Amino acid sequence: MRVLHLLDPAVLRATDYRSRTLALIDQLRAQGVHTVHLAGPERMAGMRPAEHSDVNMHAAMPERPGSSGLHIYRTHDPERPRWLPRPCAPVLSITAWALRLRQVARLTRPDLIHVHASNWNALAALPAACGGALPLIAETERRLGSASSSPGRLSGFGAGSHLWERWALTRARALAAPSLEMRAALRGAGLGGRRIAVIPPAADVDANLTGMARTGRMPRGLEGAPLLGYAGRLEHNEGIDLLLSILPALRRRHPALRLVVAGGGAREDELAARIHGSNARGHVVFTGALPSRRAADVLPRADIAVFPALPGGSAELAPSRHLMNAMAQGCAIVASDIACHRELLTHGHSGMLFHAGSRAALAEMLLGLLDCPERQRALGTAAAICAASRHSWTVTAASYRRLYEDVLTQGCKH
Repeated sequence: MRVLHLLDPAVLRATDYRSRTLALIDQLRAQGVHTVHLAGPERMAGMRPAEHSDVNMHAAMPERPGSSGLHIYRTHDPERPRWLPRPCAPVLSITAWALRLRQVARLTRPDLIHVHASNWNALAALPAACGGALPLIAETERRLGSASSSPGRLSGFGAGSHLWERWALTRARALAAPSLEMRAALRGAGLGGRRIAVIPPAADVDANLTGMARTGRMPRGLEGAPLLGYAGRLEHNEGIDLLLSILPALRRRHPALRLVVAGGGAREDELAARIHGSNARGHVVFTGALPSRRAADVLPRADIAVFPALPGGSAELAPSRHLMNAMAQGCAIVASDIACHRELLTHGHSGMLFHAGSRAALAEMLLGLLDCPERQRALGTAAAICAASRHSWTVTAASYRRLYEDVLTQGCKH
């Protein structure tokens, strides 16, 4: 079986996307899948174009010895004619990508194409590039959802300027969704006529089966102090405001309590100013924006990792990668009971779920765990075991391999 992977150009740089892509491809190759790799035009990702058309991934990515000899085809960025308006420039990149895809497909003769969740412009170009001769499998992810969308409706569908997204998705032989909730949203958007396989994401880090949180050297002044960890975007629907609002109640019982926020963004200064003017001043630390793997170094140092996403937002469509990494590293986890969290965590076993959006429920649950270190360790151990058995790259690759086989044997159930 030979699979052509259509990749975001971010795979050519030191990014979390690159690490995840290599991890998946390594496992697919280990399971007998022959892989071919094509990256899109770098300008589509806002990157500076490189000089060479193709690269050897072993030389570019030495941190993953399993990727030795992995070759990737690249797509040159076309020059924009002066007469072509700048807003139309992406059309040139899409066309170049489609033509390059046709060329690579003719050269390597793949059995199917796997479109990684990165840029739907490429997916829109696929039918024209391959003439519909090759079956397509397309990944989806939570960025396709919208907090303002009604349940079961995918962002952008129905808007005239984005009808091409729907057209492209309907031409994929199968879709891969990260959660049951995302699958429901896709079907609610009218895509139920195609196969939608639920393939949960894998953690970026290896599972720590000791289940011991609070590892590593603590920052000066925090030794022995109860510590909460939050990793993610600083947006309201991610629950950061909810978490900050209950700190006064938590500190009445645990005056030394600290919170480390592994995240950054436009609201960082606003939230820092709010903390500066409250009695939590000096008890909250913002690290700034961090890659997933850097944030993964922060979470295990906390007693409890908190994921308080609110209901009704895009966070319901797929779990955050920070949550997956916290599970793998054996963190004691408290999370809101939104749909994707209920899929991942078993309440009272691998994590604790509280009623999403409830300040009282979150405060009560955190206080109960802070008073019981033994319970924290038990939750962390169970979370790490769950991550190792259900959310490793080996398991994810096996799920994709089965999907490939189903598509190629025309065994899809509509």
